[in-house]
Amino acid sequence: MQVIMKKDEAADPLKSETHEITSKINAAYEKLALKLRAKADKAKERAGTTKDEAKRAIHRRRFELYGDAAHDIEERLALRRAPSDGSDD
Repeated sequence: MQVIMKKDEAADPLKSETHEITSKINAAYEKLALKLRAKADKAKERAGTTKDEAKRAIHRRRFELYGDAAHDIEERLALRRAPSDGSDD
């Protein structure tokens, strides 16, 4: 992942470090969300193919839990990526 910085950010080591770490954290959020979304999809698929009602209920619940967790992380990631108004500097 290539990070493009503004000229003044390159001059300020603190801003540069902050930008670099923030990018790494966002990438980790994204990776985790993708893993959880994949687990949710797998559970949904299994719920559709399982014949035993109890196991089907377990897979449906897994789908809900993994899907909710992925959604929460994706929302948080969207907030982190939203442009800041600069008021928290």
